[in-house]
Amino acid sequence: MKKLIFLFSFICIAATVALCQDQQQSYDSSFRELYKTIALHPGYINGRGIITKPVIRKWDKDIIIFIEGGSGKNRREIVAKLKSTIAVISPALDNKIKILFTNDKSSANYLIDLSTGAASGWYLRWDNLGNIYNCVIRLNTNKIFNQKQLIGMASHYFLKSLGDFITITAPPVASNLASWMQDINEVDLQILKLHYSGDIKPGMTWKDVDKVFSAHNN
Repeated sequence: MKKLIFLFSFICIAATVALCQDQQQSYDSSFRELYKTIALHPGYINGRGIITKPVIRKWDKDIIIFIEGGSGKNRREIVAKLKSTIAVISPALDNKIKILFTNDKSSANYLIDLSTGAASGWYLRWDNLGNIYNCVIRLNTNKIFNQKQLIGMASHYFLKSLGDFITITAPPVASNLASWMQDINEVDLQILKLHYSGDIKPGMTWKDVDKVFSAHNN
């Protein structure tokens, strides 16, 4: 009985230590600046020409994806690529949101449109708190070079839309967050893990994020 009590106590202590270590995770200066640059870009100019304050934006609900247009082959290969991407990033998102596909457009909040007229790009909607609730990705299949580029750009835009992230081309983000020609790397996963942690909340400003980093680094 004493051995069982000792074993249980040891497990509890080990779990507590692990939890504290996780809570006290520190971030070096290069990562801090990289994250803020990607997640807190210069903001947007509204209808009156006023630049809005840059804030954190993230999804607070499940993402339901519908793909329309293009050929059946295009749609199937994009689904396969995105499922592979989702499998890699889900642990970093800590299962806070589910990412699913649907054949019912009316139930989707995420549209991938394989159009032939509109310019390629991705477009988000968010509420007043910075919670993202809708996304449209458009991929102009007439102007995209080949199937590899089409699939790569779908994954690239999808990752950027998880936090209204801007493109960074300088190292060390030579990855799918930065270019459709690259694969996801550990820096991408660390960015997503922080972005969807309990510490980072929609609506946070540059100063708010600095406070989070200060708390972790003290």
